[in-house]
Amino acid sequence: MAMSTIDEAESRRLAAEVEARGAQALEGIANSSGDSFVHESESQVILNGSYDINFTMDLVVKDTGLFDDLARRLGVPCEVSPLVRRIFEDWLARYGARAWSSAILRRIEDACGESLRAAGFPAELIDATPETPGEEVAVGRRERHESRAGRA
Repeated sequence: MAMSTIDEAESRRLAAEVEARGAQALEGIANSSGDSFVHESESQVILNGSYDINFTMDLVVKDTGLFDDLARRLGVPCEVSPLVRRIFEDWLARYGARAWSSAILRRIEDACGESLRAAGFPAELIDATPETPGEEVAVGRRERHESRAGRA
């Protein structure tokens, strides 16, 4: 998710450079390989300027740090995760731990000196999907995974 948020911010700024703003940029990205959950949901509150996705920067930094530390400990060579971690750590230092994580777009706005707000977008995400009970994810239980794979 963290990398998708950075991609969304960079895509918005690039779209503005070719004069595709607001709904036009939203539609263009949705109809491309750049479409994602982050784009479909968070981009609306980003365009509004509230950035309110109810997920804060300190949580993103914690999650990216856990992933990056685990990869390093296990010897998995990762190029992207350390960069994403550094970007979010820098953002946290600039804007604070309790800022909304989707406000990462402000890094690009500040660097370019231009706001990417657009009228007509909601200030908060509303999930109309009915709640359902969750399912435990069993980590390290290969036999459960294999038994499910055999049913497919």
